Amino acid sequence: MNKPKVNYYVFLPVFLLLAGCIIFSVADNKTFVDLTVSLYYSILDQFGWLFLLTTVVMLIVCIWLYFSPFGETVIGGKKAVPLMDRWSWFTITLCTTIASGIVFWGAAEPVQHILNPPVSSGLAASSPQAAVFAMSTIYTHWTVLPYSIYTLTGLMFAFGYYNMKRKFSLGAAIAPLLKKEDNIWINSIIDIICVFALVAGLAASLGIGVLNISGGFSKLTGIEVNRGMWAVTIIIIVCMFMISSVSGIMKGVRILSNINTYFYIGMLLVILLFGGTVFILSFGMEGLGSFIDNFFSKALFTGAISNDPWAKDWPMFYFGNWMAWAPISAVFLGRIAYGRKVKEFIRMNLFATSAFSVVWFMIISGATVNMLFNHPGSGILEAYQMGYENVIYQLFQNLPLPAIMIPLYLFVVIISFVTASDSTTIAIAGVCSKGITLDSPESSQSLKIAWGVIIAALTWIMLSVGDGITGVKMLSNIGGLPALFFTIVVTVGAIKVGLHPGRYDKTSDEVEESIQHEITKDENNENSYQVNSSVGLLDEID
Repeated sequence: MNKPKVNYYVFLPVFLLLAGCIIFSVADNKTFVDLTVSLYYSILDQFGWLFLLTTVVMLIVCIWLYFSPFGETVIGGKKAVPLMDRWSWFTITLCTTIASGIVFWGAAEPVQHILNPPVSSGLAASSPQAAVFAMSTIYTHWTVLPYSIYTLTGLMFAFGYYNMKRKFSLGAAIAPLLKKEDNIWINSIIDIICVFALVAGLAASLGIGVLNISGGFSKLTGIEVNRGMWAVTIIIIVCMFMISSVSGIMKGVRILSNINTYFYIGMLLVILLFGGTVFILSFGMEGLGSFIDNFFSKALFTGAISNDPWAKDWPMFYFGNWMAWAPISAVFLGRIAYGRKVKEFIRMNLFATSAFSVVWFMIISGATVNMLFNHPGSGILEAYQMGYENVIYQLFQNLPLPAIMIPLYLFVVIISFVTASDSTTIAIAGVCSKGITLDSPESSQSLKIAWGVIIAALTWIMLSVGDGITGVKMLSNIGGLPALFFTIVVTVGAIKVGLHPGRYDKTSDEVEESIQHEITKDENNENSYQVNSSVGLLDEID
């Protein structure tokens, strides 16, 4: 069995591009940040409407595929056996997509929208109407819409890789639209762009996580935040996710995801019980109703007629960022879906995760709004004015046992970043490898370690040179533009497959050919045997 090797056609260009950005940032940080920020907002000016429209269309296509005949297709073929149980599949899916984001924004975002609603909405800041708007907006930003981006892209990668038998590359996700099976240059270009955007995004995400964790540690110990604390935090997180990613999906990622989800549930129960249970449930339902009533108008709000910048700062920014992350995340999500029906994949990646996100924000955001409106001395407003990351800590200060809850929350933050980062590192290393197969699913450990070191170094340098982390974050978001067109192509391919799934599923052809072969043998052989070698044939093909 040949082990996967480094694909230098993908690895080296990404590494050189990152090195160039680091050199540029260190040499002239202000110009670097100004250039990336300006470029990103220029992209939103021209294509922001398309980010919103594409996301809504992807959700519609996901729902259509769920109820279509394609929904009964088994990823990997009818004889494919799932890689893990449903609970592990759920926890891994949850913790490797936007879970690290919901941990950070659960308390901070509602306060932001309550105090700063869109000017064009006519809502008064800090009003009850602004609070309902904030809650419905959070559901818009963090439930079915972002998850539809990951779901459709992941589904088409899984189908292209397992059922259409394409190579382990992001090109597999658009295989229905490619005539040739081996499109080396197209695959490499797509992989380079997506890996570059995600490595930059992972460094930016890690940098923000380091600032959040360091701030929390400082609150607990009174030690001043400095570069040394950043370095120690980076080393701890990176070592954790490198150990986990080297252990593989079925060990490190699965164990951490299970642990993380149990802590999520425990934290939610505490906040629900002591953060104002009746208010949380009542306000959460009211916000959910507003979300449903105004779904399309909010999802497609651009602010064009009123020249309101709010849409660019929030929904366009979010969806562009998620599109930049979706292709590489799709590699991981699609890879672990082997043996599941298309309908199961959509149910898990879109519906189950979105339902959890609704519960998460209903409880944490609801408790925060309860403190802000009904407990004037809670300090939520003052904490917000000090920075987004302070709001959740102040929420815990108003709940029982803050000395226990705050360290536990810090632990959850760390594990959230680790679980998101190790799955991403596995996917990045896989895309930068050649020879990935079902029998050899893991890239080399040295490549995973190399990417861990590169991400750690990039994060440290960007944190240390001033506002470099903003520049890196914008680099990731700029990657949302090519990812936007990539997801559009993926969506077209999904519609094409959904209309005629049998034309593209090679596993169904193999089963039919195997059965016909055995029937022919039976007719010509007096000592006929049962038609059972199709299983062996599929195993050999896999």
